[in-house]
Amino acid sequence: MRNFIIKLINFFVCCTLFSFITLLDSTQELKAFDKNKVLDSIKYLASDELNGRLSGNSGNFKAMSYIKEGFNQTKLSQFNNSYLSPFQVNYPVKTNGNPELKVYDKKGNLLKSYEYNKDFKESGLNFKTNSLTFTSKDKINLYPRSFEIIQGDKSFLFYTARFNDFPFRSSFMYDARSDLYTILSPETFNDLIGYYKKDFTITCNFPYKVENTTIYNVVGKIKGINPKLPPLVLTAHFDHVGQDLNNTTYKGALDNASGTAFLLELSSYLRTLPPPERDIIFVALNAEEFGLLGSKDFAEKNKGLLKDATVINFDMIGSDYKIPLSIMSGKKVPKDSKLPKEFESFCKQNSIPTRLLFEDSSDHASFNNEGINAVTLSDGDLSKIHTPDDNFEFIRPSAIDRAFKVAWFKIDSLCYSYLPLEILNMKYVKINGLIFLGFLVIALFIKPKKTE
Repeated sequence: MRNFIIKLINFFVCCTLFSFITLLDSTQELKAFDKNKVLDSIKYLASDELNGRLSGNSGNFKAMSYIKEGFNQTKLSQFNNSYLSPFQVNYPVKTNGNPELKVYDKKGNLLKSYEYNKDFKESGLNFKTNSLTFTSKDKINLYPRSFEIIQGDKSFLFYTARFNDFPFRSSFMYDARSDLYTILSPETFNDLIGYYKKDFTITCNFPYKVENTTIYNVVGKIKGINPKLPPLVLTAHFDHVGQDLNNTTYKGALDNASGTAFLLELSSYLRTLPPPERDIIFVALNAEEFGLLGSKDFAEKNKGLLKDATVINFDMIGSDYKIPLSIMSGKKVPKDSKLPKEFESFCKQNSIPTRLLFEDSSDHASFNNEGINAVTLSDGDLSKIHTPDDNFEFIRPSAIDRAFKVAWFKIDSLCYSYLPLEILNMKYVKINGLIFLGFLVIALFIKPKKTE
């Protein structure tokens, strides 16, 4: 009877352990980082339905809801009791009317009316004032490819496109130096200088107004074993530059539907792994195109929590694999700073073409400015950004694989170093399953020695 009880106990212990291993094994088989899900999310975020995701517009709120639902389905913990972190922005809103650029002679007769999107266009940079009328009586600052009209404390900048088209749309910067920015074809630029010198009247109008609204960063968290350790923060901005006055949508597939989709899938993948050593915070940032406003707000509000944290930002993930991977840190960061150098070294060891840059051109800069270690990983392809050509069709899955390989190197070292490397390897887990089957056989068929 005693031997039978011992065998029974061994049987249940082994079954329990084997079940755990089998479950872990199944989890690994069912869930790996899935670039196809990244591609699916890029396709949605860069669709016409989201209207270019300009901060403050309906498409931006749809993107916010999509990310929030993704975090919720992944079962990320909320951050400060919510997935949403609000902040205020000024943003441009279309009004009724048509864009106009007209010239009148000294008698008030219409001399010329220019064509929108052929002769002139708004740059998108600012609309503090959406119209002006000027003559030679107004002060002008003339430069080789631009001129500035000064009226009191207001500045209006006109500058030339290199060609007779206007594919590029600027980010919106409410604090920009000038109150209105207008792009001109080279021919129109020369025309207006000539009309100004003749003291003709020139009028320019764009049907926009600037309003203040509340928008949101989306934040979730995987709780770590030791919450006292500085967290790992993974970020990507989800906003873009919206639509022009012809309702042309700037879809922003690479910039930065790609980084946002990468962040969503990364959160889903990491959530299936054993608990990390430290908290991992996921932040989908808003208003990057307004001057890094979302990352500034998050970094300032959480400066104490983020002391000694590591931030990895994803901005433009999925361009041509042949383009070097850019590792960016801030302008004021020392060139021998440890974090960017670690990424550079890893890339060299793995024959990944890379560029090490120190620029404030993405959200890492907001964290760097608060003394927080941060880098941006970016494919650095500027050929289509902020143009209507930044579409899903140009996304390359091989570059997504590359970004994951580089990101995982640091995520693993910061969050999973307490685990043997093989614990995340399916083959090792399956071998363990066989080992436990062996223990099960031993427990059932080998009799324990009798004690004297």
